[in-house]
Amino acid sequence: MEPAAARNRAFAGWLAGITAGGLVVRLWYLVAVGRDLTMGFDAVWYQLQAGTLADGTGYVDPDAYYRLGQTVPTANFPPLWPALLAAANRLGLDTETGYQLVGVLVGTLVVALSGVLGRRVAGRRVGLGTALVVALSPALTAADSSVMSDSLYVLAVTAATTAAVRAVSSPRPAWFALLGALLGMAALARSDALVLTPVLVGVTAWAVRPAPATRRAGLGAVALGCCAVLVVPWSLYASARLDTPTLLSSNSGSLLEGANCATAYRGPLVGAWDAACLAETRRPGASEADWSADARAAGVRYAQDHAPRLALVVPVRVLRGWGLWDPRDQADLEAVESRSRRWQLGAWGFGLAVLGAAVPGAVVLARRAGRRAAPLAATVAGSTLVVAASWGNSRFVLAAVPCVAVAAAAAAVALVDRARQAPSGGASSRAPAS
Repeated sequence: MEPAAARNRAFAGWLAGITAGGLVVRLWYLVAVGRDLTMGFDAVWYQLQAGTLADGTGYVDPDAYYRLGQTVPTANFPPLWPALLAAANRLGLDTETGYQLVGVLVGTLVVALSGVLGRRVAGRRVGLGTALVVALSPALTAADSSVMSDSLYVLAVTAATTAAVRAVSSPRPAWFALLGALLGMAALARSDALVLTPVLVGVTAWAVRPAPATRRAGLGAVALGCCAVLVVPWSLYASARLDTPTLLSSNSGSLLEGANCATAYRGPLVGAWDAACLAETRRPGASEADWSADARAAGVRYAQDHAPRLALVVPVRVLRGWGLWDPRDQADLEAVESRSRRWQLGAWGFGLAVLGAAVPGAVVLARRAGRRAAPLAATVAGSTLVVAASWGNSRFVLAAVPCVAVAAAAAAVALVDRARQAPSGGASSRAPAS
């Protein structure tokens, strides 16, 4: 039998090669596609915010600062991604292409970590297959050059899912503390993590069986406490500066209003988001916090008044997010977010193929990995809840792509094993070929 050290070296070598290939794919995209993209509002905001942080001005409204020379406090987005871009700015990567390169490097780390996740769940071959799927994923490749927080969020969630798998196998407080800390970092990158965190922590603690319920609850509390340790300081800081309670960001108002209005509930934009709806609550001279509160109230009120319609709208949101709705329509909607329409159509085809393979792969994982696969299911479920609660955009399920890739790789490995075990030339042996 091959020594464990030799197997580990072989895995590390193959994973390094696949990771290098993922870097090449992302650099090619940056040169061939990324440099010609029209950056969306979020991407422009992040770039300008990185500039105010790099020059020591801090988290201020970039529009008011650069256009009017005013320092108006902001919490429009969570702080971690603009802080990383600001660090790159200080190192000389202070152009749009430089910021895109930061995303490429972060996305390359996702490739490597996905391989570790796959191996931790189902072995070396599944780990390498997972890394290969992630390395070639058009959706993740596009996200890495979008100058948006998606890449960092995917990295943090993938790391958290890997820690959760380890916590299931070795239910120690340290692993749950790491899980919580990584989810805290994810929340500081994208507020979506507020939905994902209780799902992943709860499922991971539940999977620690047959431990007593009190011990599982305690381990879950450790994770949630460590997450809060990272999130609360920013929340207090943002709340004090905006003079209103702010958990992570103030953009939840625009998200809710744009996703809960007449055009997002009926017609071609059903299940999507419509910027035109935001004009209904925008008051001249209103502060960021006041406008967000008005927009949030309007969105919640519309959803309550049209609650029966949600029975249709929510499923459409989920279908849009997972690429199961009109791909051309979805590509048109998502191209405005620093992405290429043609590339998004290619990403749809690739993603659909991987998702199709992941369905039987999930059965394989449930049978062979058992409780170790539970955190993967939790990440997929949590990401789906994000889409259901917001609107149908494939960006919101990007964090689940490595988990789906694990299932797809498990299906491929199982298929190869079955082919090897099949009798050839009339042979009746049931022994595997290797």
